[in-house]
Amino acid sequence: MIENRQMPDYSRLVGALSSIGLDLGASEIHGVICGLVCAGTIQSHIDWMTALFKDWPQEDLLAREAREMIGELYYISRDQIGNDDLTFMPYLPDDTQPITARAKALSEWCEGYLYGLGMSGITDQQLEGDAREALQDITHFTRLDYELLESGEATEQAYAELQEFLKVVTLLIWGDLAKVRELDHGEE
Repeated sequence: MIENRQMPDYSRLVGALSSIGLDLGASEIHGVICGLVCAGTIQSHIDWMTALFKDWPQEDLLAREAREMIGELYYISRDQIGNDDLTFMPYLPDDTQPITARAKALSEWCEGYLYGLGMSGITDQQLEGDAREALQDITHFTRLDYELLESGEATEQAYAELQEFLKVVTLLIWGDLAKVRELDHGEE
């Protein structure tokens, strides 16, 4: 485990992605990473990063910054998800952003998470009970109508509960896929 490392600054990563014209948001990228981590397929992560940056040469400084920040996001997320200290949280904008922007990012995180699992060959058939149901809930969150949300205490409460739900189900799915990771990697 990597001690005392913090997630890259959200707005800085958004700026780095924007500066190279990458058509993915910071939360969606984190969702993909979390799906890949839960599936335990390192090769899928390498293939995804290679495809993500195929249009930028290694010496492109802006692309290098974005690539390094995404790499940092990957390693920290991998450590948080695989650790028992429950520090993992979906990577979303802070509470100073409007609720519509935060809800959009949450929906994009869910899209990325499902993409990461799918890219790794994980299907709902490999999950049991609560984990399978949670995957269906995450699918519903990708269709969140965030533009119609109104600011207020009830909306903020619902958003906080969704964040916590995503934290819990990510760890649940991670645990449920342990058997798949063991079969794929021969781990004990």
